[in-house]
Amino acid sequence: MEPQKLNPYTQAMKNCLMQLQESNVVPELDETNSQFLANMIQGRFLQYLITMICDASDISDKELEKQLSMVLMNILSDKFFAVFREKVKKRPEIVYMIAKRITSIEAVYAKHKPRIDALFRGISRHYFEYQNFKIIVRWITTNPEVEKIVFLSRIQKKVKDASLLKTLIYILQNDKLGIAPTVFNRYLIKNKIDRLNSLVKTGDWKIEAAYVQQQLSGMINWRQYVEKI
Repeated sequence: MEPQKLNPYTQAMKNCLMQLQESNVVPELDETNSQFLANMIQGRFLQYLITMICDASDISDKELEKQLSMVLMNILSDKFFAVFREKVKKRPEIVYMIAKRITSIEAVYAKHKPRIDALFRGISRHYFEYQNFKIIVRWITTNPEVEKIVFLSRIQKKVKDASLLKTLIYILQNDKLGIAPTVFNRYLIKNKIDRLNSLVKTGDWKIEAAYVQQQLSGMINWRQYVEKI
């Protein structure tokens, strides 16, 4: 395979590594290089998750992608990345090992999704200490703010009525538990826009919302439990 164009975070890692002496032995990094590589690794992992969610949810709007980036950074910073930062403090050399692994694989397989998936899932297990990647993905994608962004992308593409779109966005902004996407998605998926419009205008969607909230109480409790860990 021919060399691939690298992600900006990966390219930054490669540039930093090129300034270090090539050796079979892991070099001793100063604090500046260690911190820089740690930040680039976190940034690249974050970008991987953003791309994964955007691809799965068909999000193409750049503004929504930026919003998703901010939400994921807030979600991951205090928990997911905190574990990594603690490991870096104890073993600064691991950022060199991870950066070498990312740059070497992406140099050849940047467009090969299965290899990239395997790369970052492996990093998650070995360096972020999260063995079950599916749980991490579930935790992220069921976050109310992430669900709102996915839902917003969907209604922007499917709802042409400006008044209905405005109302849905208002409801979404005031939905603290993330119930609205679950209530409305069933109509969007089946393209029952007229029925959706009727529910919103009459306010009957609130009845469904109360039922959905009861049904999703287990999921809501699970979210709150994970966030406290």
